[in-house]
Amino acid sequence: MGNDVTMYDEEQDMQMRAQSSNLNEELGQVEYVFSDKTGTLTANIMEFKKFSAGTRSYGTGVKPMKKQEENVNFHDPELDAVLADTGHEDHDALMRVILFLASCHTIIIDQGSYNSSSPDELALVNAAKQFGYEFIDKDTEDYVVILNKETQEKYRYKLLGTCEFSSDRKRQSCIFQKEDGEIFLMCKGADSVIEKLLSAESRNSGVHSKTEDYVNAYAREGLRTLYLAERKIDQDFYDQWEQKKNEAKSLINGREEAVALVDAEIEGTDQLELIGSTAIEDRL
Repeated sequence: MGNDVTMYDEEQDMQMRAQSSNLNEELGQVEYVFSDKTGTLTANIMEFKKFSAGTRSYGTGVKPMKKQEENVNFHDPELDAVLADTGHEDHDALMRVILFLASCHTIIIDQGSYNSSSPDELALVNAAKQFGYEFIDKDTEDYVVILNKETQEKYRYKLLGTCEFSSDRKRQSCIFQKEDGEIFLMCKGADSVIEKLLSAESRNSGVHSKTEDYVNAYAREGLRTLYLAERKIDQDFYDQWEQKKNEAKSLINGREEAVALVDAEIEGTDQLELIGSTAIEDRL
């Protein structure tokens, strides 16, 4: 397919490039393809428009005047003010969400550009880049490296594991270890799914009530929304979980179901803390 001259994008001056090679065996077994033509209704171009962090929402909806990163269409002068003021009451919550956007994904860097099978992930990571925190590398030791473009400070999180998104799970999680040894999980997904995984403390917090209102407002505008949540993980619990995950991945029969069950275990049923939300437009 990469050598097919008809599979060429003139606008981007780019030939076809496979973003994943794990479907080759399945493609050879395809007999029928059904389509409901939903692709004719949208351009499948995702643009980051709004988000919330803590109890505050960002994004005015006004057309931005300054240059935007790819898959980003965002305007809010207040965001820059909160980011610059380390003493602002909303600064820490905003930083937490931006670092989440820059870290929790499966994007790879290919020839200097981001490559992902998910346009939504591209929108989220490019938004963090526009806000000044750029995903620049995933090194040979599986450290995800985020660069503060203003100060040149680097944040390094060791990626310990990923709980993949699926149409059944409707969420994705990444497990990281900080350089001080602390293990934590970042989880993003449909609000109806993440809601069931939140701790009682998080469900009763002001962040939850505000985020719920913001997401409902984003949805009324026709935007695609996600909840963002985190939890800390004990080292012993992680070690036991990792063993279960490896055993599930080695199964010949029922592997996908077993892996999904193990992934759900580390995400917990009442352990997550809601930290924010995102809203992306699927352009017509």
